[in-house]
Amino acid sequence: MDKINQSRRAVFRAAVATGCVLCVPAAFAADGTTKSTKPMPGDASSQVKKTPQASAQYQAKPKGEQKCALCTHFVAESNTCKLVEGKISPDGWCTLWAKKA
Repeated sequence: MDKINQSRRAVFRAAVATGCVLCVPAAFAADGTTKSTKPMPGDASSQVKKTPQASAQYQAKPKGEQKCALCTHFVAESNTCKLVEGKISPDGWCTLWAKKA
């Protein structure tokens, strides 16, 4: 009797494994494709559109204690901003300024 129960368990495990192999990929490809929708680096859709300097009221001088070098959006390695177009002075300021944490 014990040998029969072991055989049934083996058949049941095989059936469950087969079902998982067939059903799980279908669940992840709900739209019928398996292509990733994550944008690739270099794709136009992955690039953030930056605000023109004039629209952000950028100025090359600080506004009191606020300056680009102390802003969370400033990228010091390239003297650029994550939000504003063009070269940015570390001593500059704009309306998008946010204190670096």
